[in-house]
Amino acid sequence: MENNTAKRILNELIINNKVSRSDLEKNLNVTPSTLSYTIKKIKDFIEIYKIPTFGQGRPKQYLSLNKEYWISLGVKIGRDYVNITKFNGHFEILERYTFKLSKKNIGNENLSKFLNEAFETISEKENIKAVGMAFSGEVVDQKVNSKILKLENFSPEKIVKTHFKNSTLSILNDVEAIATEEYIKYKGENILVINYGTGIGACYYGNDELKNNKIRKIIELGHFYAGGNEKCYCGSTGCLETLASDYAVLKKYKHSDLKIVDFIENEENFENDLNEVRTLYKTFKKKAEDIYEDTFNYLTIFISTIFRILEPKKVILTGEGVTPWFSQMLQKKLINSNKIPIPIIFRGLENNIELGASINALQKYISTKIE
Repeated sequence: MENNTAKRILNELIINNKVSRSDLEKNLNVTPSTLSYTIKKIKDFIEIYKIPTFGQGRPKQYLSLNKEYWISLGVKIGRDYVNITKFNGHFEILERYTFKLSKKNIGNENLSKFLNEAFETISEKENIKAVGMAFSGEVVDQKVNSKILKLENFSPEKIVKTHFKNSTLSILNDVEAIATEEYIKYKGENILVINYGTGIGACYYGNDELKNNKIRKIIELGHFYAGGNEKCYCGSTGCLETLASDYAVLKKYKHSDLKIVDFIENEENFENDLNEVRTLYKTFKKKAEDIYEDTFNYLTIFISTIFRILEPKKVILTGEGVTPWFSQMLQKKLINSNKIPIPIIFRGLENNIELGASINALQKYISTKIE
């Protein structure tokens, strides 16, 4: 019970940054004496300070994570770049690096060499407690499979342990990292993240009230069956990505003979065309509405279904294919199609994937290393 309370306190501080003793007692349903005892056990992991109250009341005591102890690393591995950010215990940025990724750097062996060289640049490695890595791809049992990055059962564990011997490693996909950051941002509210671009991903992050723990569900939205007869790069036929992603919009707009397998293999060749169609609404609004009509129809069906099943408080729209116009049009379609209003929040590319990955790694450190 004591160990569990310590872990719950630390996780509470990750979510809320700083919390008063009285709120901790309430949120964790523990007695003042239990809280006092546990705080003494974890005193090296936390900071305690007092904030004066208005009037004649006694100053309130607050807790936060120890800024110097909880050093973590967030790593985002995308199609074009590897971004590495080091955070302190208050999630302030200590270092940030961006490395350009080319075709010669993808694949298990090449990416391993690339990451090894990138990690060489990080200072004070011995202080890093947790390393979170977010990939564009599927993650199963801490191994990555990605058509985009040409990875098969890829594990960076050996490389990470070589550079960061004292760290805990967490591997997740990019939409999971976004959902983790958003969950923290909304202080533990149930959320659904839709990541839209050349692919379509989703993740639900919320609380299982019956078990009193957090749950995170990856939803392979882009590979739900939606109809049609085009074979997807995943091997299935009729995937949503073939009919409603940036690829489908681009195909309708400019490249009628394009196949999704060729597009995924050579996406960099279509960068200018993608930028053109994503901003078409600024100059040719009616044409943009016509081109995106199928996309909005398909997304409305799937988002409405998922929303009714999981009942999130908010739906977050992220990704390179999302614009304010895209968000507004989808919201309008959802409102017209549902009796229940579905709250849509536009993020675009605002999310800090490295932060989400870092937070996830710290949560793993707490669950496995704190005794």
